[in-house]
Amino acid sequence: MSLVLHPFVINQPFRHRYLDRALAHIANHPGVWLTTSDEIADHYARTTAPAAGAATGAERA
Repeated sequence: MSLVLHPFVINQPFRHRYLDRALAHIANHPGVWLTTSDEIADHYARTTAPAAGAATGAERA
């Protein structure tokens, strides 16, 4: 599950307490991976092999 937080919505001081509570609740479950989009992209690149016969980015260029 991804959690996208738009600054216009979440950057209201009265909402910070509720965000902290929600994140603490989520993070305390086993197997939860708290990460960034860059880390997700790196993980995908490391663990996903291109399909057999698929063109790579360099071949398409």
